[in-house]
Amino acid sequence: MPSPREDLRDDLLDDGGPGRSLPDGPAGPDPSPGRRLRQVLLVGHTHHDVGYTNSPRLVDDLHAETVRRVLDLCDTDDGDGPDAFRWTFEVARPVLRFLERASAADAERLRRRAAEGRVAVTGGYLNMTQLLSDAELGTAYDLLDRLRDAGIPVRTEQHGDVNGTAWGTVDGMRRAGVERLVMALNPDHGRPPYTQPTGFWWEGPSGGRVFVWLSTHYGVGEEWGIVDGDVTAAEAHVAAFVAQLEARADYPYDTAVVHAANDNRWPTALWLDVVRHWNARHPELPMRTATVDEALDVLQPQAEAADVPVARGEWSDWWAHGHGSTAREVAVYREARSFARAAQTTLGLTRLRGDGRPALADVVGYRRGPVRLRSDAEVARDLERVDHELLLFAEHTWGSWETYSKPYSTFSHSHWNAKAGFAYGAFDLARDLAVEGLFRLAASGPATGDGAAPAAGGTRVLVVNPTERTRTEPVDVEVAGRTRARTVATVPPFGVAVVPLPAEPGASRTARELTWGAHRVVVDPARGGVVSLVHLPSGRELVDDGAGHGLGAVVTETVVAGSTHPMVVRDPKDFHPDFPGPDFDRRHATGDEEPVVTEGDGWARISWRTTPPGLPAATTSLTLYRDVDVVDLAVALVKPESFGPESIHVAFPFRVDGPPEFLLETAGAVYAAETEQLPDTSKDWYSVQHAVGVHGAAGGPGVLWGTVDAPLVQLGGLHTGEWARTLRATSGHVSSWLMNNLHFTNFQARQEGTRTYRYRFAATEAVTREAVRVLGRDLAEPLQARAYDGPVAFTGGSGLRVEPADRVLAEVRPLAGPADGATAGGVRVRLRNPGAGPVEATVSWDGPDVEGGQRVALGAHGVADVVLHRVPR
Repeated sequence: MPSPREDLRDDLLDDGGPGRSLPDGPAGPDPSPGRRLRQVLLVGHTHHDVGYTNSPRLVDDLHAETVRRVLDLCDTDDGDGPDAFRWTFEVARPVLRFLERASAADAERLRRRAAEGRVAVTGGYLNMTQLLSDAELGTAYDLLDRLRDAGIPVRTEQHGDVNGTAWGTVDGMRRAGVERLVMALNPDHGRPPYTQPTGFWWEGPSGGRVFVWLSTHYGVGEEWGIVDGDVTAAEAHVAAFVAQLEARADYPYDTAVVHAANDNRWPTALWLDVVRHWNARHPELPMRTATVDEALDVLQPQAEAADVPVARGEWSDWWAHGHGSTAREVAVYREARSFARAAQTTLGLTRLRGDGRPALADVVGYRRGPVRLRSDAEVARDLERVDHELLLFAEHTWGSWETYSKPYSTFSHSHWNAKAGFAYGAFDLARDLAVEGLFRLAASGPATGDGAAPAAGGTRVLVVNPTERTRTEPVDVEVAGRTRARTVATVPPFGVAVVPLPAEPGASRTARELTWGAHRVVVDPARGGVVSLVHLPSGRELVDDGAGHGLGAVVTETVVAGSTHPMVVRDPKDFHPDFPGPDFDRRHATGDEEPVVTEGDGWARISWRTTPPGLPAATTSLTLYRDVDVVDLAVALVKPESFGPESIHVAFPFRVDGPPEFLLETAGAVYAAETEQLPDTSKDWYSVQHAVGVHGAAGGPGVLWGTVDAPLVQLGGLHTGEWARTLRATSGHVSSWLMNNLHFTNFQARQEGTRTYRYRFAATEAVTREAVRVLGRDLAEPLQARAYDGPVAFTGGSGLRVEPADRVLAEVRPLAGPADGATAGGVRVRLRNPGAGPVEATVSWDGPDVEGGQRVALGAHGVADVVLHRVPR
């Protein structure tokens, strides 16, 4: 008699059977017969959402409690049989938290079960979005050392739901000793780069590779009845899945891997009944439980033998449009990590120089100095708290499972309050650390230089450079809590400068044209913004006059009236590649008021008001500088709450010669849109760190453009809803996609928020990857400035030197615990090579009281750490 597996083959092969269908990649599976499978591996895990099914305030703790539950289930269903309880912790955070408070006996239980192969811990801290910078990515991988110190191996990284991850992840994984990646993509938006499931090699910027198992969606574990022990349904679905795989000529594996998981499922042993039932019915195709490590141990050698594809480039995430669903909070998150990086640097430099006597305030408040000084242990503790808050916000769970169906429910609002709280929690603590670090650095070490005392009654501007190269940049400071002042400061590497507080700007006047420094600008409010911007040294016109609107124009995007697109009339989930569109009505803001010009000390600003369709008036300001060849643009928007599908863009229609090339900054890399992307990854929109370079594809002059607050961009025009397989970019236009409301679950159902969004750009004769990376880093780590009337112990360099400063990027961070013979904890200098060529770099300290400097070799896109520490004399 044929087995049920064979009976079901013909009936279910055409559509993948009931439940979730399995999407094809670019070419789809070859219908010719493949190979007979010899086993089915059932991988038990929980898909880790920080929220969704319950409040993030509760879920995070519950996940940590699952570790003990898994150890108990390993004891209950013990042994080495096919139905023994085996488990994969999909992300590392719950295990890390378990170990923080576990007894020695429980920690040993976990170590022993990991050594036996009964449990596996994966290398991803959480299921992360593309919001992460390379610094946060590095922080997450650094935490894996704690697992290994506890005797727990980490060999594989696993992600569910997220449909992409930054290219720099490959190099980051390899540095962390993790060389396999499982991606269980969610097919509800976007497309996979290849037919699911399959394997391929993903090559990183440095040329190193990781093996990727492009898995089915983890949700089949519940949809197929597996996690609930519905043996009949599970048998039918697994048999259909096996039939599909055996029919594929492009599936060179003899094993089917099936997820036994779903969102935040509490570990149970019900799914073991599926194994027992299957094996009783299918002796010709045995099933067994497996960890993800065991599954990859089977699949990777077969991939090596089969010569599977090698892909190089960004895995741009189709789901990244969700970053625009909460524009204000994403901006807060980005501001928080800038404060965090500043705090790390100033507190680290202070530790090396030695504490002076900073002025302490008698009021607990941001505008004053620190009320008290944190100890080294408290600094380490609070920096780590910021790390965790940032990582929790950048995790992929934006809302609850009823965010769209019940947008006004108390649970939906409570869930978002908790999620947004991660960004605001990081902001509050990081800002406080950064203020303390600034005051401590200003007073650190012996008093030297010309800044030791202020002029009589004089408030000055204290500026700190947190990076390895001299920077001359605009800074903006608050004065006496009432006004703001802008000036330009030059600050040496890791140094301090004191500059005069600028005079108040002169009287404003109305004008449409302004020539200042290196630029001449013309604004037409009727076209929404700048219609001409000439870079005077090169004579280049930077604005494409064929765009139909000006640079800086606010563009709204709404579904055309009367649309019958499925996402409008049936289900918002149908915003999907299977349903291209809908058609959008795109209109730019217009105005009839004359622009206002204001001139300050070394700068001039032209501002204009326009009214975007359906919104209150917006104010846009463009600032030029006498001595700095950059342009700053800020857009102040008021966005009332709205539940309809819509988008808001800020337009940058740059003019370049010939077909454009766009170089985009992602975590740990810069890539060329279209030509350095995995197949069928997102080309309608991209999530960038901070910087984009645009120039003609043949080279030549271009523009370096940066966004401070908003990560989403569209390139060469607006492409929302095209679901394009090829980037259709005939112009050098960059669109900052501030907000959108094109979701069906998880992300917020409404679009609202008042904020100013900031940008910086500059004409350049050559757009290089290194220049894009440096601009992005400088926007992420701006000069720290403060109006200040207290003493400054030194001006100039702090003592730290990183060379060659023009070829590496450096991050400074105080570490916990003193080194042997040191008076305080060490300070780590993490060097990053942004280029494709090797670099010999040196970290050193000017002065006798610090040890640990050394010379290191950095390969292409390499990273190395040097630890310095202060010693007694």
